[in-house]
Amino acid sequence: MEQYFDASILDALDATVMLPLALENKLHGFFLLSRRISAEFNDSDILVCETLMNLFNNSLENCNRLQRLQVSNQDLDEKIFNLFAINQSAKAMLSEHNLNDLYSLAVDVFSELTQSAHTGFILYNNSSEKYLLRAYRNVFDNKSAKMENIAVTNNSKIIPNNQIFDLSDDSQRELFCRMFNGGDGLLSYLHAKYVVFIFGENKKILGFVTLGQTVTGNTYKMSAFELVDSLASYTYIALSNAMHIGKVNDQKQLLQEKLERMITLNRISKNINSALDSNTLIELALETLCVSFGVQNAMIALYDESIDCLNVSKATDLSMLNSVIQMTPALEPLKRGSTLFEAASENLADLLGEDIAVAVGENSGGLIIPMTLDRYETVFIGAIIIMKIQTGTLSDEENTLVFQTIANHMSPLIDGFKNLEKQQNLLKPDTAKIFTNDLEYQNEQCMQFDFDLEIIRVNDNYATPYEVSEVPKILANIIQNVYPVSFNRTEIIVTHDFEYNYTLIKNSLHDKNIEIIKLSYKNEFTDIASFLAIK
Repeated sequence: MEQYFDASILDALDATVMLPLALENKLHGFFLLSRRISAEFNDSDILVCETLMNLFNNSLENCNRLQRLQVSNQDLDEKIFNLFAINQSAKAMLSEHNLNDLYSLAVDVFSELTQSAHTGFILYNNSSEKYLLRAYRNVFDNKSAKMENIAVTNNSKIIPNNQIFDLSDDSQRELFCRMFNGGDGLLSYLHAKYVVFIFGENKKILGFVTLGQTVTGNTYKMSAFELVDSLASYTYIALSNAMHIGKVNDQKQLLQEKLERMITLNRISKNINSALDSNTLIELALETLCVSFGVQNAMIALYDESIDCLNVSKATDLSMLNSVIQMTPALEPLKRGSTLFEAASENLADLLGEDIAVAVGENSGGLIIPMTLDRYETVFIGAIIIMKIQTGTLSDEENTLVFQTIANHMSPLIDGFKNLEKQQNLLKPDTAKIFTNDLEYQNEQCMQFDFDLEIIRVNDNYATPYEVSEVPKILANIIQNVYPVSFNRTEIIVTHDFEYNYTLIKNSLHDKNIEIIKLSYKNEFTDIASFLAIK
């Protein structure tokens, strides 16, 4: 034993026998025995000592294995719990498709499962090309002030070697600050101790999660970082799903809007087809543009080839009705079927003329859609002039396409109504000639039989050559012998009940801007020549 122990120790203990205790083939301890109380050790005593030594060694080995088994069981329990937690957290994150809610959920999951007191969630923003703080949780202050809007930019030349940075290591903290401009301020605000990167395709950094000190103040276990690694992968999948679903929903919404526009356009076509004349057609079209497509300032003008100008038939601003737009060189492309667009409101006068531009008032420029027919040569019918819409821009391709579709649908209908009106005018009886003949006959009757006769003349001050008087239509159902001799003048022959008929006519037209004149036989005229001489 002298080769293993100092002689002074052996002398002090009077040791004669040593029983080594081995654990995993290594010396774990030993017993030093001097002798029996009554005698020295004999062979039987040595055998007993060897037996006890083996018993002690087996006991130590069993205890050691039991401790290792308990530690393994504890680690296994933690792993099972972590797997369960990851499974539940993954389900929760994968079922959340709203990005803002997903940010908050991700922070809560990382905070709860790692017991981090301060947890931040930073994500890359495509529009700003920066990493933005999306969510932050401080478990010690749930009622803290509103989260600051912090953004950092990435130096793409520096690629991290590890997914997890330990910021207590000065070299890793310095590397993070070189990777992200403004990173030091972000880490200080988040009280970060660790950074967990979320990688996408080709090792692109989609974002990262910061972990602070644990709630208990203890250091993080290795199993916690394994958990964080798995959570980061699921977070990436959840974010990718939410972004893709968001894009799909946006596309679905866009398609739904386009479908609704097509349905509206189809409904417009039906409404336009139901019009019985060009005025009703134009009025329906303008009203539909305003109600269904958000047009706020517009007018529809028809082309007058005889004077080479556009006459405003309908407009959202009633003061623009019957305005005349001269066909300047800037408007000539309309005759060839080309759409004109002017983005600057101050340049609208170059298209429509100074007077029209001033009268239009507030506008967003001008979009002029021609109404044409393609025959042997392009036939110019008129134009839809739009100067302001509620949403979007005049130059939007989809808006322009809708307006062109409406214009193309209106063109043949307006041309058909024009041709119909021409045919009607050709076949229309000469009311002035008929009136003259009837008056001449009545005048002869009066001269022969001494009858009384009155002519009631109604002048409509609102009537124009483009919008004839409504007086004949109103009187046709209540009195006889009504003659619309011109667009603004109506003559009525009265042979009896003079006052009654005059009062009836006056009351029927009380809401019209008219002038009523009574012309009596023998007083204002005596024959047809003297009547025609009356102005």
